[in-house]
This record gives sequence, structure tokens and C-alpha cells, in this order.
Amino acid sequence: MLDRMMPPVDRNSALFLDIDGTLLDLARTPEAVAVPDGLMTVLSTLHGAFDGALAFVSGRSLAAIDRVFTPLKMPAIGCHGVEIRGADGSLRTLAAPIPAPVRELLQELVDAHPGTSLEDKIYTIALHYRLAPEARPALEAALQTHLVLFATEKVTLQEGKAVIEAKPLGINKGVGVRALLCEPPFKGRVPVFGGDDITDMDVFQILPELGGTSFSVGRRFDGVDYHFPSPVAVRQWLSQLAEQGVGA
Repeated sequence: MLDRMMPPVDRNSALFLDIDGTLLDLARTPEAVAVPDGLMTVLSTLHGAFDGALAFVSGRSLAAIDRVFTPLKMPAIGCHGVEIRGADGSLRTLAAPIPAPVRELLQELVDAHPGTSLEDKIYTIALHYRLAPEARPALEAALQTHLVLFATEKVTLQEGKAVIEAKPLGINKGVGVRALLCEPPFKGRVPVFGGDDITDMDVFQILPELGGTSFSVGRRFDGVDYHFPSPVAVRQWLSQLAEQGVGA
């Protein structure tokens, strides 16, 4: 069964992996995720097998990614495409921090809805309601009344799994992947990307023009090439790649 789900990869591939819900199982809070035993070794092995062309693509900040995977530090796209760390360790950002008026509004909403929380990542801000799902309608209604503010501050809202995120207008994971594909060792390689949420659609949609391959995890997305039922299956695939090699 796993063999039929596996996207084709070889040494000319560049592997891009979403983290939460794709590589790691979702947790009640972002801080509660766990890295299973052996995964760090698998990722390190594959990083070498792809000559460094393996990157995380996440809504998390680079700092949060590094906290999860310490001491491993790999190329990564953080904050939904705003932060980019190349294979040489160089850092750059594609947008300014979220403006103060937006930050203040989101804090007011969290203060008014017990059980919600704010994850301030500087360049994006996530309003989590996983522990208070009943707050979702009120949160969405309140945010709709401030669309003029978001437009003025050039901020857009993006929904995910039990989260509403404010991020810079025009920046997304697809923009980040395009940027990293312009740098060695990613440049000239065929991208393979896996994600589990609507926030990953921006990458899924650009892969056909890049000649790349996509896979979804859990939820099936239209137009995606392959599908894994869970992060556990993704990790099994990666372990198999690490053990058997990625081919010529």
C-alpha cells in the first residue's frame, strides 16, 4: 500500500515538507507537537541524500521551527513564505512585520474570547481557537467588520485548521518556494511538495508549471498527485527513502 502512495523522487528532486499535519501529528497547541524517535536521523540522512535540497515549508517562524527540530537546522521557509533560510544559512525576509494596529485588534479579540490564544510570529500572527471552537463564528464576524483596516495595512487573513492568520498581502508559501528554487542547491531541481491544509494550496497550484509533484496528507485536494492518509504514513515513506536511497 505504501509503495502505491509514494511520490517518485531521485537525486534531481528538491523535497519541500510542510510540518504540522504533514510531517508531524497535530497537537492541541503549537508548542505541544512532538518529534518521533528516529525522525531527526531520517531528515539528516535525506538532507545529505538530496545534497542539501530538502526544506521545511511552514506557517511557523524560523525560530519556532528550530526549537522543534533542534539541533537540526535545515533550509526553511517560515511564516507562510515571509522568512527564507537558504542552504548556506543565509536569512532574508520578503515582507515587513505585521503593523501594530492589526496586532492590537487581534489581541483585543483574544482577550474577549477565553480559550483562544495569539501566536505572534512578528511577520504573521495566528489566532488559535482549537481549545475554544465555539468562538469561531464570533471571531470571523468581528474580523469581517475590520476589512478596511486590513486593506489599509496591506494585511490579508488566511484560515487554517482551527486558526485564523494575519499575514502580509501577496506573500504565501508558493512565493517562498519559488524564491528558494532560485538558489543552489534547489535551483534546477524538480520540486516535490507535501502539505495538509488550505494554506498549502498556494504551493500545490504552482507545481504543474514547475514540473513538480505534490502530495496531500489527510485531506485530499483536487489536482494533487499523491495522497498519504496521515503524517505517520509520510514518516514511513521518508524512513524508507533514507534506508533504500533516493535513486540516481
